[in-house]
Amino acid sequence: LRLPLMDCARARTELGWRSTREATEVLEEFLEGMRQGAGAPTEPMRGRKAG
Repeated sequence: LRLPLMDCARARTELGWRSTREATEVLEEFLEGMRQGAGAPTEPMRGRKAG
């Protein structure tokens, strides 16, 4: 899979942030939410006009 990776080095360095969950746990939760159709209804995004 070609998935974007998040580099959290700056958050760790500047804010002292530390992850509390493993990436695989978050991915599994995300995929389960997609499977269930979870989430709140949102307005469609406005298209960008070229030119």
